[in-house]
Amino acid sequence: MTDIEQLYKDCYQRMLTMARRMLKDGVEASDTVSDVFARLADGSLKVPEERPESYLMVTVRNLCLGRIRLMTIHERMERRLSLDEKRWYGGAGARGDEMSSEEKERERIAEMIDYAEQTFPQQTWRVFQLRFDEGLLYREIAKRLGISEVTVYKHLAEALKRLKEKFNPTRR
Repeated sequence: MTDIEQLYKDCYQRMLTMARRMLKDGVEASDTVSDVFARLADGSLKVPEERPESYLMVTVRNLCLGRIRLMTIHERMERRLSLDEKRWYGGAGARGDEMSSEEKERERIAEMIDYAEQTFPQQTWRVFQLRFDEGLLYREIAKRLGISEVTVYKHLAEALKRLKEKFNPTRR
């Protein structure tokens, strides 16, 4: 048995579990862990002899963080809210059968945004809009609105909390 095979046998399940928790998607998690072992196999990733398991876990964590950063705004919102399509649409029905999953996705996002615009305090809505519509960084939002970065963070945390409470009340 090669070193890579032994590392796979010893570490794969823990690496996959961590990736699933971070990405909230089994396929994405499996791809991420597979990428690590592919890099080991092609020689582009070298594992130190000392504490190889820790090194692999950190590598998976960093790859997961990279994938999260690359997600679109809609993907990030959906994953942060952990919305389940069946619960949202109440299972299959005439309406659900007629709409494509892409249309359902757009409708779901539109409803969340409408809710946010109608119910969030004005400043929270503006911060939310600048972050997710315009993709501004916290410091850019703070500068534009004349508030601190901490205040930007608090507004976004409150916005996401309200969305979770409204659209996913069983998961907090």
